[in-house]
Amino acid sequence: MIERKEITNRRFMTGFELEYTNEAVTIGEGSLDSFVLPAVEFELYYDTEMPVLHDLYIVEDGEGYDYRLLVTYLGGDTLAFYDQVGKLFHRLMTIKTMPDGFYGGDFVYINKFTPKEVNDGEAQSRGKEA
Repeated sequence: MIERKEITNRRFMTGFELEYTNEAVTIGEGSLDSFVLPAVEFELYYDTEMPVLHDLYIVEDGEGYDYRLLVTYLGGDTLAFYDQVGKLFHRLMTIKTMPDGFYGGDFVYINKFTPKEVNDGEAQSRGKEA
């Protein structure tokens, strides 16, 4: 199962509909900062001996945003990390597949941050007046 998590940021997403099976993942077209990213699809890899991590990143390049998919076989002391071209902006998704056929992960969607109004400009902290 892939859990949908939501965060807020001033740079937010629209679209990016998620569909998945135990064999593949499809993410629909979406926009980020008014830049349209195309739909993307990738297969899930399973190894008979070790877990496999699938990390889908959104990166900034010279023309806007793009995807980077990194697949890491987690054997022994192998660590997963981003080491590709483009400035890392967001880890959109991580899925871990196991030798027994189990898979799970998360999809992190960015909602629009809406600032809260402060009464008469008075600073407040944790419900108490500052």
